[in-house]
Amino acid sequence: MLLIQELPTPLVVVDLDKLEFNIKEVAKEAKKHNKQLFPMVKTHKSVYVANLQKKAGAGGFLCGTIDEAEALAEAGLGETLMLAYPIVDKENFSRVARLIEDGLRVIFRIDSVDTAEFLDAELKKRGLRAEFTIIVDTGGGRYGIEPEKVGNFAKRVEEYSNLEFVGITTHPGHVYNATNPKEVRAIAKQATKGMKIALSSLRQWNMNPEIVGTGSTPTFRFDIKEEIYTHLFPGNYVYYDRQQALIFGSTNLERCALTIFVTVTSIAERCGKRFGLINAGSLYFDKRGHEILGSLGQAVEYPRATLIGLSQEVGKIDVTNEPDIKVGEKINVIPNHSCFSNNATSYIIGHRKGIVRRIIKVTARSGSNMHGLFL
Repeated sequence: MLLIQELPTPLVVVDLDKLEFNIKEVAKEAKKHNKQLFPMVKTHKSVYVANLQKKAGAGGFLCGTIDEAEALAEAGLGETLMLAYPIVDKENFSRVARLIEDGLRVIFRIDSVDTAEFLDAELKKRGLRAEFTIIVDTGGGRYGIEPEKVGNFAKRVEEYSNLEFVGITTHPGHVYNATNPKEVRAIAKQATKGMKIALSSLRQWNMNPEIVGTGSTPTFRFDIKEEIYTHLFPGNYVYYDRQQALIFGSTNLERCALTIFVTVTSIAERCGKRFGLINAGSLYFDKRGHEILGSLGQAVEYPRATLIGLSQEVGKIDVTNEPDIKVGEKINVIPNHSCFSNNATSYIIGHRKGIVRRIIKVTARSGSNMHGLFL
């Protein structure tokens, strides 16, 4: 029996009981409300976690990178893969084309005629056809067509015969700027309103899409109750984090599955306060949310200790209110944003009640499949 306390630090660790509970709960809610669940893979980038999601009922996956799509396909989890962002260069398209040639259902997302023209031409060269959804901008101001223009856009791209229109999708990413659950609800409602307008514009052309989808973990609890949606794309729910618990109201801190396991390497008195240093910094902790949360992370064993500063390899914690914390102690810190922390490492330690149970490979860590392009 190996305890996480016996491992070197820093490490990214995951409580497997919490991970499995989170996955099953969201899948159960999606099924209860008759929604297809396509989890966003960028949170975990792991074949192991994706397999748990598949077993719990995920109907497909939303991939943030082609690395993720290739990893899922290689593991036999890629029957239906949706690409979150437009593909507009030949090199990346060639990688996706190989997945289609292998018989996988790959759904593109587009928001411009240029993208449609490019994809159609490349598909035609290879004698392939593929499906796509139109990205709708429901307030995020990033990718997407304005809702009232979606019908005309769909009609405009009908000329590209190697592309088949199957739906409309949106990502209310601006929800991550929300400061409380009330604002999260308002953004979810705004997105739904936009998607209803988009759907209405399609029906003016007698188009009835198979897929009407939205996705984010903060808005999930509101999205599942909206009849308009057929597909949902949350991602962070597998781990959760401090901003999900304390800002967005998606969960509570006890459900946060991922922590950064660190060692307290120094403690000193400064200006009447007591500060400690830990051996993990900005490579593991995201700075988002700290203005509202008042810290960059929170120690599980010492909840009144707060992470207040980061250099690349070192974190500074205020331990003034935790007099018992000692140099050499190993502690777990809940990050503000777990998606960022997950991508900091190639392997995650899975444990149950502090006992190591498995090593989880971050299969599609950013750039992980680049070697295959040169061999």
